[in-house]
Amino acid sequence: MSCLICAGHAESIDCLAGWEERKCAQCGCYRMSQALILSMMDEGQIFDAEKMRQWLQLQRSVEAIPTIAVHEAILVQ
Repeated sequence: MSCLICAGHAESIDCLAGWEERKCAQCGCYRMSQALILSMMDEGQIFDAEKMRQWLQLQRSVEAIPTIAVHEAILVQ
């Protein structure tokens, strides 16, 4: 499985419907909404991996496994 942020190798973890959870050696553990994934694929968008990793690190002070939904992705990109 690949990381949804950096496209590197990542472990897929079972989670709630409507979400994808990954554990990447570079990006860490996170959840991303399937709606965001589909939207980004439709638009040919990719993440700025370094910027997203910084955002995830900040979010981990609030929640153990950060969630990335459409409104967070717009702010971080």
